[in-house]
Amino acid sequence: MILTRQSRSRRPGAIVGLAAVGLVLSGCGSSLGIHPGSAAVIGDETLSMSTIDNTSTLFCTVYVAQSQSSQQQQSGPLPMGSFRSFAAASLSKRLLGQQLADQYGVEPAPGYQQAVTQYEQALASSPADEREAAIEVAGADAYLQNVEVAIGQQLTGNTGQSNADLKAALERGQVATQDWLNDHDAFIDPVFGISVDGGAFTPQQDQTSYPLSSFASQGAQAQPDAGFVGSLPVAQVCG
Repeated sequence: MILTRQSRSRRPGAIVGLAAVGLVLSGCGSSLGIHPGSAAVIGDETLSMSTIDNTSTLFCTVYVAQSQSSQQQQSGPLPMGSFRSFAAASLSKRLLGQQLADQYGVEPAPGYQQAVTQYEQALASSPADEREAAIEVAGADAYLQNVEVAIGQQLTGNTGQSNADLKAALERGQVATQDWLNDHDAFIDPVFGISVDGGAFTPQQDQTSYPLSSFASQGAQAQPDAGFVGSLPVAQVCG
């Protein structure tokens, strides 16, 4: 995690690396229990399906560009469902972080701006809209964590910058996050296969439907093989 202090040598890899590690596959559920047209409801804020689609498309474009220029070994094309789920979870984290920051009257701890600067440098050649989308998605963890650090520092009065101080502040901020979630709605459409638990947005098998065919079963795997991805329509593939 990126907190207030970090080593100068710690820099994010290409966005393609982030995608390979962080993307989760979407399920194929229905929009039960959520507002029509909304991908997520976090407190008083909603996240639209169109926002997810637009952000996912831009993030995919960045992923492809980074794949072509990176010296790292690439995993090849990925299902667009992966990008949509990753974007849904990431933008929901931002909504959560923004509302927490508003409630406590804080700004993210400095570690977030450090992360943003690193992403901006890594994506300097990308168009502004693609760069912004990539930072919105890839930097969501750093945003929420640094908001939690700032909240923890406020609640404990400990603004120390040692690793132990920052860890303690983060842990206190995470308790505040859970308290907030206990009193507010936090829901992501089951189609994305994401569970919200104490501020953690993690993959979860959709319980409203199950893959019956061997083809559908491949789509439910965390790492679908190249044959499955290659059989998808072009519009459902990134790369």
